[in-house]
Amino acid sequence: MPTPDLPDGYVRTQMQGIDLLRILDDGVLDDVAERMVVRDHEPGDVVVAEGEAAAGLFVVFRGTATVERDDHTIAEVGPGEHIGEIALLDGRPRMATVRAGDDLRTGFLSSDDFLDLLESDLSVALELLLALAARFRLLEEQLAAAEAELRSLRGET
Repeated sequence: MPTPDLPDGYVRTQMQGIDLLRILDDGVLDDVAERMVVRDHEPGDVVVAEGEAAAGLFVVFRGTATVERDDHTIAEVGPGEHIGEIALLDGRPRMATVRAGDDLRTGFLSSDDFLDLLESDLSVALELLLALAARFRLLEEQLAAAEAELRSLRGET
């Protein structure tokens, strides 16, 4: 995962497109931008592996990645989205593998820096809760659709 040479202000500008981070005030945003490490990933590279310990949060600056669980693609993420926040919060191993779908550029914020951010700005914690609630709602809808399809295949109504 090479670290690219970037123009001044690149990370700060990219962070304004991340829902979770763009609500930060300028001082906090500058602090986070200084701590964030930018990484480039080639197609097929594993960004995080299912079962590994959470070392930090990734945000997608450019490109797309697939989210896989048990060798099945369950989602795709792209610019403005974040990866790995659940494992950061509960301290348990990563729930999925994230693999670069094309040339992918991510910003990485370590666990310690992310938790400092949550403690220093409660609006980030609220945004994270809203993002997690949206993901939970989507999963509930997908589960309900899968259950309905299974009932239909069984001939149940």
